[in-house]
Amino acid sequence: MKKKVIWILLLILLLVGAYFSLTIGTLPISSKDLYQFFSGNASYAQQLIILDFRFPRLLISILAGIGLSISGYLFQSVTHNELADPGILGINSGAGLTVLIYLSFFSSSDTSWGLPLIACLGSFVAAALIYFFGRQAHRLAPNRILIAGVAVNAGISALTLISTVRASSNSYQLVTSWLSGTIWGTTWQHVFLLLPWLLILLPIILIKGRQLEVLELGDETAIGLGIKLKRTQMTFLFCGVCLAAVSVAMAGSISFIGLIAPHIARTISGKKNNTTLLLTGFIGAVLLLFSDIIARVIVTNGELSTGIIVSIIGAPYFVFQLLRPKY
Repeated sequence: MKKKVIWILLLILLLVGAYFSLTIGTLPISSKDLYQFFSGNASYAQQLIILDFRFPRLLISILAGIGLSISGYLFQSVTHNELADPGILGINSGAGLTVLIYLSFFSSSDTSWGLPLIACLGSFVAAALIYFFGRQAHRLAPNRILIAGVAVNAGISALTLISTVRASSNSYQLVTSWLSGTIWGTTWQHVFLLLPWLLILLPIILIKGRQLEVLELGDETAIGLGIKLKRTQMTFLFCGVCLAAVSVAMAGSISFIGLIAPHIARTISGKKNNTTLLLTGFIGAVLLLFSDIIARVIVTNGELSTGIIVSIIGAPYFVFQLLRPKY
């Protein structure tokens, strides 16, 4: 009964967030305007604002929140490290660097169909470096993974700054805004670029959910139960890297969603199974959606980047987890 109430509350929060996401902005939309839109009686200006600007932003907030949170859940499960997050480990930075180079030097458009692949390339390079430096005795060592991730993240961030300096003046504003994590300006093309990846990868993760449960019991236990450890780890890491990369490519460099959402989900659920995985995605969507809404209203003229709001929430949470006695 308690879990059903939680799911209902999350659904209500998502619906409330969707309402505010569609109505709040530089040009506010009233409840009456929204009703006219859904009843087919909206003016051209109302249709333009709601359909072409607000709806893509709403969907990207939800989809990217799902992708980043589930990516964090996978990294934490595979590495047995509750501080693992694609942003902290440098996966987001790897995607960001390659996307930045692509936007600055090879493309005048930020909505190319090849953008998710470009982002994945950078994420896989970062993941390969973390995997290489984070192994110990041919196995993933949680503490080494975290240290390697922080080091890789710092190195890639330095390269990103260098690339930003070399970017042309025309693309500098776009690049800096994207690096801070912004959902402003997203279009339906962004949605159609991100959605297929989620539709393909999430069913794969859910089908292999039992294997993920076994992995969380520990490497020795997993091997004893017949799990092909390295292959299974690589499968989930591949899915996690892809989800983080395409989410970052569409929504900008946003950290901490993959850290916070899995922790909240495990606290609520108390189990580590597909239900917790889905709950993680739901919480990530709600967190990113409300962060985007807050980013619009906290500044009178204009808006903050969504990534800044997420960091304001996530950084203290990360420090709290880091200082807990078990670490």
